[in-house]
Amino acid sequence: MVLFPTAVAPNKLTGARVVSLALLSFALSGAGAASGAEKDKDDPLAWVPPTHVQMIPMMVPVGNTTVPITFVLEAVKRKQTEGICKRMPLVRDAILTVLSREPIPVKGRKIVTKGVDVRILNPINEAVGHTFIKRIYITPGAVKMGTAKVKRKPYAVIAGCDNILRSEKARDQALKAAQDH
Repeated sequence: MVLFPTAVAPNKLTGARVVSLALLSFALSGAGAASGAEKDKDDPLAWVPPTHVQMIPMMVPVGNTTVPITFVLEAVKRKQTEGICKRMPLVRDAILTVLSREPIPVKGRKIVTKGVDVRILNPINEAVGHTFIKRIYITPGAVKMGTAKVKRKPYAVIAGCDNILRSEKARDQALKAAQDH
C-alpha cells in the first residue's frame, strides 16, 4: 500500500500543470504586454522624445583632407531635442566654421577626436542662441541613421531629426483632432 505516489501518471494533468501551462502560453503569446505597447506606439501623444540627436554624417576637415564624421548631440533636457533639430542648419554651420579654422588632428594615420567636442560645444550653443546641447559624441566615419551608440551611455535613446520632427508633426495633428472633437 502506497500512501504518497512518487510519480504522476503521464496521461493525467494535475492542477499545477494546467496552471503552469496556461501561464506559459499566456507569456509566450505576449498578449499582456503587446496590448499596452501597441496603444503607446500608435498614440502620437504618448511619444517620449529621445535624449540624444544623431546628426547626418558630414564631411569635415581632418588633417589635410576631409573625412565623414558622425556627431551625436546630447540635449540638456529631453524636450529640447525638437529645438535642436529645428536649428540643425545652424549647428552644422557652427561645426564647419570651427573645424575649418582648426581641423581635427591626425596622429599616425589615426583621427584624434579628444578635445574636439569641447572645442565645438560653445560655438554650437552660441549659434543656436540657447544652451540646448550639453555634450557632443564624435564617431569617425559614417554611421547609419538610428544605429549610433554611445559607449559611455549604453541605454541612451538616440534618434535622427527625421523621426523627431515627424513625430512632432503627428502630435500636432493629434492635438488638433482632439480639440476639434
